[in-house]
Amino acid sequence: MRNDEEYEQPTKAAIAQRHRKIGPLSRRFFQVYLGLISEALAPFEMDPSFYSLLVELHERPGIDQRRLGEALGIDRTTIGQMVDELDHRGLISRKVHAQDRRARILSLTSKGDALRLQIRPHMLRAQAQLEAPLTPEERGTFLELLTRIVVSNLDKESTGGFRRRKLRPKEKGGG
Repeated sequence: MRNDEEYEQPTKAAIAQRHRKIGPLSRRFFQVYLGLISEALAPFEMDPSFYSLLVELHERPGIDQRRLGEALGIDRTTIGQMVDELDHRGLISRKVHAQDRRARILSLTSKGDALRLQIRPHMLRAQAQLEAPLTPEERGTFLELLTRIVVSNLDKESTGGFRRRKLRPKEKGGG
């Protein structure tokens, strides 16, 4: 017979012991993280995955589209669609690579960098809220352990399940 704890409704303050496993906790952690950053990005009509492209292009100007996708763990088709969206909004520019005409070199436009700078404080607040329960030492330890787990398992990474949300609002009446 099961004890009463197994039938209690989960509260915000506690997660039942039986759910304190890597799978359920990593899913919940990602849901919390996504909720915080989605809320921070909502006023900018920006999806978290698109913001990550702006940040990566700021840090690595002139990166080609394939390497950008690899750096962020996004498959080729999806990164191509995302680049199309950001280009359409005038947030990035893309040029044909001089040595490899198949490759596209990407960089932020001034409009894209201005938007990144406008969003950044909102993202930092969301991150601070997420990390608030941890001491500074625990934050470092947490990131080190999480990095070790991810790096040790990158060969198992699945980018095909990455769901892209539309960045452009649907056009009225035209479909």
